[in-house]
Amino acid sequence: MLNRFPVSRTDLLLGVANAVIVLGWTLTQWALQMRDTMGLNESLAWVVLCVSVAALFFRSVFPLIVTLVTMACTIVYYPASAIDGPMLLAFVIALYTLAALGRLLAAGVIAVGVFLTVVISEILADFAHMTESETFMLGGWIIAVPAIGAVVAHYRRYRAETAVALAETQLRSAAEERLRIARELHDAVGHHLSLINVQTAAALRKLRKDPLFRTEETLQVIADTSQLSLRELRAMVGVLREPGEDSPTGPGPSLEQLPSLVDAARASGLEVDVRVDGSAVLPAAVDAAAYRVVQESLTNVLRHAKAKRVQIKVVTGTSTLAVAVVDDGRGDAKGAKGAGNGLTGMRERAESLGGTFTAGPREDGGFSVEATWPLEVDR
Repeated sequence: MLNRFPVSRTDLLLGVANAVIVLGWTLTQWALQMRDTMGLNESLAWVVLCVSVAALFFRSVFPLIVTLVTMACTIVYYPASAIDGPMLLAFVIALYTLAALGRLLAAGVIAVGVFLTVVISEILADFAHMTESETFMLGGWIIAVPAIGAVVAHYRRYRAETAVALAETQLRSAAEERLRIARELHDAVGHHLSLINVQTAAALRKLRKDPLFRTEETLQVIADTSQLSLRELRAMVGVLREPGEDSPTGPGPSLEQLPSLVDAARASGLEVDVRVDGSAVLPAAVDAAAYRVVQESLTNVLRHAKAKRVQIKVVTGTSTLAVAVVDDGRGDAKGAKGAGNGLTGMRERAESLGGTFTAGPREDGGFSVEATWPLEVDR
């Protein structure tokens, strides 16, 4: 039912509370004939009292209008009525609401105007209605109300900005995580599927030429590669599980797994030379990134380069790790710049850890991929 009206539940409850207090107090004083000096116009006083009470129900919808209406009603009421009730309450609430909703300039101007009106009028009347202390105390409260509202507005704005920043951080983290998962799937599972595709295509060509060709060795390579692919896929799925769930995880990618990676490439008919210089305990992130760069480079060679020979270099210095993958293929990296390639992923793996990445055709033919990382990273 409340959704049909522009009044929130809070405004409704506060308006009812204000009406009960103001009307109840005023009617009680009137019934008990607790009156001060004779008012100028009692009928007008009751009208503006009811208008002020009704207006407060719309304090959040029309904060400035409600503040001005309750202010005008308050100014008219006290000279017009002989009953000194809590008529001021509606104006105080409206003034606070105006400031709390961020209309600080309007709230400040109204508060100063009312303060000057109250003080000057009492000075001119020689403080006939209130003592000096009462006058300045009331004026101080009128100034303090929008100040309190300003503090509330500032807190609300801070909370809203914090919520927006938190939401943006969560979205950015989710996007980065999706990118990381996509990169892992591309580099790991994509590499194994590429090997399977190369082995299967080669076996089919040989079978067409020689129906008696024995495929046991090729099938064994395909089975081993499929097993590695499933193992890495299970590990990635395990990472995505809820904490505490059992998941088939295994060791992360590492240059220690380079021999098996090279053996799989050699089984595809590629001649691979490996050179490893130096050793050190590598940060896990650097170790994994270096392995993925070599893995994706071999995948690109198998899929695009039509190379016969590949040279892999891994050099560990005192402060940096460098890897290079050089092939003798066509050197134009056809497909490497298209959708689904891993050059972008390799560059991100290097640069996200403070390293460098270069890739391109060589002058004497073939294609070269080089990447370096510092041995000290902030993750």
